[in-house]
Amino acid sequence: MRVTLGAPGRIMPPALKAVEFAQQAEADGFDAIWWPCHLMGWTPDSVWTEELTELAKYQSSPHVYFEPLMMMGAAGAATERIRVGVCVTDTIRRHPAMLAQQALTASHLARGRAILGLGSGERMNVTPYGIEWRKPVGRLEEAIQVIRLLWESQGPVDFNGAFFELKDAVLGLEPYEGTPPPIWLAAHGPRMLDICGRLADGWLPTNIRPEAYAQKLGTIRASAEAAGRDPEAITPSMLAYVMCAPDEESLMRMCDSPLARLLFAAVDLPQETYARYGSTSPFEGGTGFHSFLPSTVTREEAMRIVEHIPAGVVRDHTLSGTPEQIAAQIRGYQEVGLRDVVLWNITPFGDPAMSVYSFRALRELRRLLEETPAPAVG
Repeated sequence: MRVTLGAPGRIMPPALKAVEFAQQAEADGFDAIWWPCHLMGWTPDSVWTEELTELAKYQSSPHVYFEPLMMMGAAGAATERIRVGVCVTDTIRRHPAMLAQQALTASHLARGRAILGLGSGERMNVTPYGIEWRKPVGRLEEAIQVIRLLWESQGPVDFNGAFFELKDAVLGLEPYEGTPPPIWLAAHGPRMLDICGRLADGWLPTNIRPEAYAQKLGTIRASAEAAGRDPEAITPSMLAYVMCAPDEESLMRMCDSPLARLLFAAVDLPQETYARYGSTSPFEGGTGFHSFLPSTVTREEAMRIVEHIPAGVVRDHTLSGTPEQIAAQIRGYQEVGLRDVVLWNITPFGDPAMSVYSFRALRELRRLLEETPAPAVG
């Protein structure tokens, strides 16, 4: 069985172009198209300048994002085969009852091809908007229970939890053809991995090295077995940053780009990764995932963060190189259990002039993976 491939959806106007982009991804043979759920992007305004990136010539703000579930519905209605997903939204900004209805609506529009990706949330999409950031993991676990309860119930339901309370609540919209959308979870830490095994249908971590991927997947499967679930029914995926380059010199030049390096400011990288390059995490406590607020980051602070993230870190934690090299890297993940990958093309952050090449390279990558049999999983 070949690994299935997801592509990133277009996130900015015009909306019709985003739908056409999904149609093209389907025509190119991709299996899914995914939208991020952001109010705020990862790149600080202070470095979104033509001096540091040509992208600023064409886009005035780094924070332009379509609402993902609406785009899932629009793209799903305009396509026939490709799945549509969000990677990922949270249950801090979205009440689970509303999210349950939104996901079902997207599923009806896509005729059963919608995937609901959930995570614990990023502070930058919560705190600046006056929403309380409190116990995001516990809230997520409870929200999944509420969503499934509403999807499965035929009449009024009650739920009494620490975060959500329902009394005589109903959701009359039934799942498309009786099957609710699969829930994929962006899980990294032990508690999230356990929740994934007990409650989710898929696993969607970000930028994990193969050895760590194998270990964490084992934790998920053990949790599933302990909960009486079939561990093989949980789809092992990964949201992978991809840097396409025709040669080694071009690749290292792009990995050294300040904007490419900043994308890793909020990635939960192990300390040994930084130590390998004589560096340390730019944030006290190890990661900026729950503390990085790009709209408040000065140019000086942004460049300090960049200095902590050498080009080698970017290289090590992306699928990178030529289509042949990236295909080989994906096969390595297949050997430890991966069955799906979302190819998040960050090449334009390294060099906007390589954008056209990178999308051609991803189409070639799809062809290579389709023609080569998947390795046996040990």
